[in-house]
Amino acid sequence: MSLVLLAMELLNPAFVILIIKITICVFPGVVGIILLSMPEEKKRSFRNSLCNRLFGVSNAIPFPNFERALLIIGILGLLISGAATWFLLIAGMLE
Repeated sequence: MSLVLLAMELLNPAFVILIIKITICVFPGVVGIILLSMPEEKKRSFRNSLCNRLFGVSNAIPFPNFERALLIIGILGLLISGAATWFLLIAGMLE
């Protein structure tokens, strides 16, 4: 019985909105860190599988361009994560 009451208290709308905000703030940063810290062999296999699915050829995109794109997407993920954290979580606490 007390477990049901605890679950009902955790599922109030403010808590659900907070969890969604935290997810929006954390997910792009995690993806950015994964893309930035991926080893070269993993990047090559990711490029090959992506090119095979899109173009039917494993080397349609040159590796330096693909690596640069992963770097840009990773940095953008970190920037989006930082901006979302500021606007969704921190700015509301400063008022």
